[in-house]
Amino acid sequence: MTREDDRPAADRLYEMALRNFGREQTESARVLCDACLELSPDHVEAWLLLAEAHSFEDRDQAALACLIRAAAIEPPSLEALSRLTRQYLQMGRAPDAVNAARRQLEILPGDLDTEYVLAVALARADKREEALLAFQKLLEIEDTASASAIEATWLLLGDRRYREGWPLWERRPIYVSCPATRNTVPMWQGEPLSGRKILVLPEGGHGDTIWAARFLPGLKAAGAEVHVQTRPALSNLFKDLEGVDAWNEDTGPQADYDFWVPILSVPSLLEVENPARYPPAKLHAEPAQGGGLVRLLGRARAPLRVGILWSGNVDYGGNADRAAGLTDFLPLSELPFVQLYSLQKGPPQRELIEGGYGDLIIDCDDFDFSETAALIRSLDLIIMTDSAVAHIAGSLGTPVWVLLDRFPHWFHGFEGSGSDWYPAMRFFRQSQPHDWSDVVIRVREALADFAGKCRYT
Repeated sequence: MTREDDRPAADRLYEMALRNFGREQTESARVLCDACLELSPDHVEAWLLLAEAHSFEDRDQAALACLIRAAAIEPPSLEALSRLTRQYLQMGRAPDAVNAARRQLEILPGDLDTEYVLAVALARADKREEALLAFQKLLEIEDTASASAIEATWLLLGDRRYREGWPLWERRPIYVSCPATRNTVPMWQGEPLSGRKILVLPEGGHGDTIWAARFLPGLKAAGAEVHVQTRPALSNLFKDLEGVDAWNEDTGPQADYDFWVPILSVPSLLEVENPARYPPAKLHAEPAQGGGLVRLLGRARAPLRVGILWSGNVDYGGNADRAAGLTDFLPLSELPFVQLYSLQKGPPQRELIEGGYGDLIIDCDDFDFSETAALIRSLDLIIMTDSAVAHIAGSLGTPVWVLLDRFPHWFHGFEGSGSDWYPAMRFFRQSQPHDWSDVVIRVREALADFAGKCRYT
């Protein structure tokens, strides 16, 4: 309880904390929040600010504790419950997020934002049918709700319900380059393509585009002249790609095209239902000049050459859920018959550089995708979390074991150890969100068995 004469002083301390936090002086902001809460333990705004300060410094557990206290104060604060719900989701505690969202709806029934977050939490809590019904209800209320359409699509396609999922997928926001063409040429909506010229635009991440490249021969088989806009990072990898008549490097007006289409719309418009009819694209693997690949392979200190990658693009919003850390993979280095090669790029590579592991984990830096493909083709096995490199390995036919989080990309489905899209791909799924320990134990056991079959042990 707060004494009435203490509240003004507590409010002043909170205002000072808020100013300091705005100046990124988080330590002093926390001290002032603590002083405020000493005078006024039920000061909801101070608990919320304290949670934000802890989150700013990556202390998620402390932030959660503050939000729980804020949400417990009567009368319940919708802001506190909303932040608590999202914090639970961020930390992989979906069942708790479901309960917090339902508490919000008890206070404010029918709130669409909360209904959406509840549906997301249900999906992450493995209550997928209930989540799907919730998203479909939202789509009836807001028929242009692209976020709900995307989430519902993810659930349907991940459950192999392609006929239901593809129409919803076409309600997503489409972010592609080449705006001049989009303004002067109609988007293909499934019209006959015989004798027509179509421009295919890359969409999504590199992995999405690599996955979808398998559908380009389908456009060619329908009679189209297929032009594809280049994406520089993939240009060498896609060299001589099947189904492509020409590559377009110009993003200006192209009046001679009959249609344009985002590459991720092609499977929907082709009404794909059987992945087996669309084998992975044949990628171009080109070793770097100068014999670098030979030297890398020659550094192996053990017979079984295994590539590892523990994080995808850190700018991708879902990377925190799907990524591991290098330390999660270190138990694999204890196997004396295994030589690890790091395929990691970007900021997470610092973990290897600063770790001082020497040739326990050989660093394979400075490869473009085509050169990475050549390296992958030369290795015995790839073990990794989900990213574009998994699509490269799967397309090349190199055995690749993908460690999956509790709510993986729909490509990989929600159950099973095999991929519908890549015959050489095997899945190891988390038992608990954000916990790779048991996954790596299973991978290590499987690796010993794999090596035995290859007669490396």
